[in-house]
Amino acid sequence: MEDNSYLEVAVQMRGLQVAQMIHVAAQLGVADRVGEGRPVADLARDVSAHPEKLVRMLRALAAFGIFAVDAEQRVTHTTRSRHLCSDAVPTLHYAARFWGMPSVWSTWSGMEGTIRTGEAAFEATFGVTNWAYLSDHPDEALTFDQFMQHSPDDRHAAVAEAYDFAGAKVVDVGGGNGALLAAILRRYPETTGVLADQGAVIAAATDALGAFISRCELVPTDFFVEVPSGGDIYTMAQILHDWSDERCLQILRNCRRAMQSGAKLLIIERMLDDDPAKNSALTLLGDMQMMALFPGAKERTLGEFTALLAAAGYGAPRVIVTRSAFVVLETAPV
Repeated sequence: MEDNSYLEVAVQMRGLQVAQMIHVAAQLGVADRVGEGRPVADLARDVSAHPEKLVRMLRALAAFGIFAVDAEQRVTHTTRSRHLCSDAVPTLHYAARFWGMPSVWSTWSGMEGTIRTGEAAFEATFGVTNWAYLSDHPDEALTFDQFMQHSPDDRHAAVAEAYDFAGAKVVDVGGGNGALLAAILRRYPETTGVLADQGAVIAAATDALGAFISRCELVPTDFFVEVPSGGDIYTMAQILHDWSDERCLQILRNCRRAMQSGAKLLIIERMLDDDPAKNSALTLLGDMQMMALFPGAKERTLGEFTALLAAAGYGAPRVIVTRSAFVVLETAPV
């Protein structure tokens, strides 16, 4: 059998070029305008692009199965390019826009420094935390929020399907623009929600929550100080992986103080397997992204989650698998 490993590695090394082309296609909204096939010249006019440069980019993407371009310079969809449509379910449109935005691109250029020194590449590059940067760059903050809302693996709906939230008061700690709560409230008509996050963040929750906002209370919250009390179920989706163990303990202990008897805590995260070979490439890339962004941030194994929860006064978690890459870890104070 022919060994193609050299060529495969050569192509993988140039993944930055592929990622940026996918990003540009998403920024221009190309996938939304291809329809059943169009001449590239017409498409270029619609997306305000240079026709000759656009066709060269699309034929390069076609080499990776993303769009197809024929000899007459007519572009059509492929199975892969359809995932870039903004109305695809799930969609990769917002992920493509996120992964190519300036701060993400610049952060990864500093990865060598992170590996050598242990310092988070983002703060070494920009001199501020990721959250402070996003606060000062609302355009990139919006892209991030849309990426979280339109999870590429349909995480929010998957969680709502995997756990019974019926009739509960759900407090979503660090819930961003409310996309997870919206999925829960959509599936469970008798359930109510509390969206707890920074004031500037929840101010943007109207679009994600839509008609469900009438069943939801928006509470400005610093989860390092306190968490709203009175919930039946507390959710934290992709929160703990942003923080060091010490900071996670602060958040978990504040949740515990807010929880009444019988309340449950649900941690929604990717979970590492102890055997590196059993982890998906996306999970391991997620761990690398955490390393690049925040001091002490990481994806964790079940053992690491269990130790954190025990230190914060919770019982051993029950693991609930979803149809997405994320699991639900259910626990309660002891």
